[in-house]
Amino acid sequence: MASGSVNKTVLYPQVCVLYNKNMHYQGVFASGNPLDYIVPVFMLQVILSVVISRVIYIVLRPLKQPKLVCNILAGIILGPSVLGRNKSYMERMFAPKEMMVLGTMSNMATTLYIFIICIKMDATMLSRTSKKTWRFGLSCTIIPFFFTMILTELLRHFLPGFRDSQFFPIQFSVVSSLSYFIVIVHALDELDLLSSELGQLSTSITLLNELVSCMIVMLGITLGQKDTIHMMYSFLSLCGLIAFAIFVIRPVLHWIIKRTPRGSPVNEGYVIAILLWTLLLGVTTDALGGSFSPAAMIMGLIIPDGPPLGATIIQKSELLISEFFLPLFFVRIGYFTNLSAIQDWTELVIFGALILVGYLGKLVGSCLVSSTINMRKSTAILLSLILSLQGVNELLNGVRWKHQKLLDEQNFATFVLSIVILNGIITPIIEIFYKPEVKTFDPSSVKLHSRSLGMTSSVGELRIISCVEDEDNVPSFTSLLEALNPTEVNPICAYVIHLVPLSTQTVPLLVPYKSHKRRFSTPNGSDSIMRAFLNYSQNSQGPVHIQPFRMISPFKYMHEPICRLAEAIRTPLVLVPFFKSQEVHSIEGSLRIFNTNIQQFSRCTVGILVDRGLRTHISVNSFSYNVAVIFLGGADDREVLAFAARMSSHPNIAITVLRIHLRGNCARGFEDERELDDSLFRDFKAMNVGNACVVCHEMVADNSEEVMIALGSLANCYNLVIVGKRQGCNSQFEEGLIAWTQYPELGVIGDAMAAPDFCGGMMSVLVLQHFGERNQNSTRFTSFDC
Repeated sequence: MASGSVNKTVLYPQVCVLYNKNMHYQGVFASGNPLDYIVPVFMLQVILSVVISRVIYIVLRPLKQPKLVCNILAGIILGPSVLGRNKSYMERMFAPKEMMVLGTMSNMATTLYIFIICIKMDATMLSRTSKKTWRFGLSCTIIPFFFTMILTELLRHFLPGFRDSQFFPIQFSVVSSLSYFIVIVHALDELDLLSSELGQLSTSITLLNELVSCMIVMLGITLGQKDTIHMMYSFLSLCGLIAFAIFVIRPVLHWIIKRTPRGSPVNEGYVIAILLWTLLLGVTTDALGGSFSPAAMIMGLIIPDGPPLGATIIQKSELLISEFFLPLFFVRIGYFTNLSAIQDWTELVIFGALILVGYLGKLVGSCLVSSTINMRKSTAILLSLILSLQGVNELLNGVRWKHQKLLDEQNFATFVLSIVILNGIITPIIEIFYKPEVKTFDPSSVKLHSRSLGMTSSVGELRIISCVEDEDNVPSFTSLLEALNPTEVNPICAYVIHLVPLSTQTVPLLVPYKSHKRRFSTPNGSDSIMRAFLNYSQNSQGPVHIQPFRMISPFKYMHEPICRLAEAIRTPLVLVPFFKSQEVHSIEGSLRIFNTNIQQFSRCTVGILVDRGLRTHISVNSFSYNVAVIFLGGADDREVLAFAARMSSHPNIAITVLRIHLRGNCARGFEDERELDDSLFRDFKAMNVGNACVVCHEMVADNSEEVMIALGSLANCYNLVIVGKRQGCNSQFEEGLIAWTQYPELGVIGDAMAAPDFCGGMMSVLVLQHFGERNQNSTRFTSFDC
């Protein structure tokens, strides 16, 4: 083997291994050390990398450090910088025969990791990018490229790799200027910012960068050939490979989807075949002079995301690849990183300046574009920080440069250390200073910004957001829309959003459903739902306009785009379905996560419908409804009464209002609540004098037991019961029942009435929650318009 440092020796090892002697350990009763054998050492590498990275993450998480930093630090600890200072340890753990296995497994891990992330990538987002995205994408790529290139030309004589290679300065400048989709999405997901406005802008920008990156990779593979003929052959081969993937492999994938029964996962044989095809394409691109990564990207992009194919591949592969095999890549990074090699401080400062100037370029580019679109400078700075995050892609380039001897030990260690330090600084800054508007709550702004049915005029268009999960929700929601009595004076515009929970969807998408573009497309779950709502719109007794949308995202990210839509259209009401019992164990997560997030962050009234068979036939000539309204008091119950007031003018709806007075003094701070409740109830009765369809009852209860007995008397008499989540000044009543509440998002009364054993579980319940904390008694309601 060649002489030199340890790392250089292992880059191109010539190893002779006797299989029987070096592969398997003979047992504790035979002579020899288990660390002299390949399999035990490999397993120890896996265990140590996972355990150490987890321990570091637990220690550093209070400092808001990302997993990437912890993984790299774990690799550095296992490498020559820390534990590797012990010569015996390095000889056992990183012997040449071990590095062959470690290198192979880490390459396979990164290839499959890129493949998994690319399945989650929605390439169609490129067609929906705005001019603002293109401006940011070009500015935050071109400016840092020129900054880095200029400084590289000025200082290249001080750095060995830059001085000895004609094309390396260009390669380094390109990598420094690009922001990779895989890296940024992983970081945003960890920060829980994927569905934020800045997160979606960042992912759109990185998609443009990925397009540029793919072109550069193809150009690099082509120009890396010996002569013009070989260049042409290489370019045509790559184009042929892409065409083969699109026009041969992709139709086969759609055929697999058609053969899979609806609601069933894809056969494991198909999943294995697809993974093998990915590796086969990797071998092909490697033979063409490239690497495995382009093949993984191509296969990931052509696989249709979502169930059954994309979701099945991710569910069966992601955990093992990300948490078991990928740490081996960071062990390899740690092996190549020798911090003791940093001795030339002049070279360290110069190389560090080359790295920092790329970050500076992104900052300048972001600020320049922000000044043309009235974006705040603080937001532009945070955007540049997000785009400056680095990860697996940059480390892969660093390893490749080290293999090509373009980076020596010191510069490679500086390169890795810069990723750790800058990511460790940028990530906490983003987490601390970027607070999406949807996630902020300012009690002083409740009166100014909140919207409710009680404050919405009965003259003019009523805008409602209706979120449905599947076809079973359609009859119930159309019945609720019809019950709100749309008229020429007070028409309804319903923004119907089909919730499509996909764990494979990296970037949350709220997109309009365009039926005229769906005629010749493959049917999806939204088609029948939207047809049903549009059909209802045509047959409704009053004017109802339907605006159809699809929300494609994991449940935990759905609320932010919907809350932003609610702000944009100024809707006073969002209706959502209650989750089904089997969804608690769903792989995609539960609708309950979405419901609680909507209640927490929306600035309007939220209604959760617990559907127990609410089916009412709607036609031009017939519609009937029997509704019970429970009124104990408080902001939520006043919204219930406002909902009932809109229904009361419908001739085919019978409404029974049960007002329950609880004995005892009102809780401190809620004295005005009782006056508001009494005033609103008087107004409601006054506007329905002579209305035979509305009946009001009042009763006095001493405790929660009497309240539950009164509610039990409603059994089997009504299609729907409407209740408020919280009961205002009756906090003692809530405290007595809160310990028995299974689903807090329904409130104590809603939870009790939605229970399967309440009235045989046959009564549908609508639970309304008004935006704002319960002490916001300054929120007043306008009187009902008769």
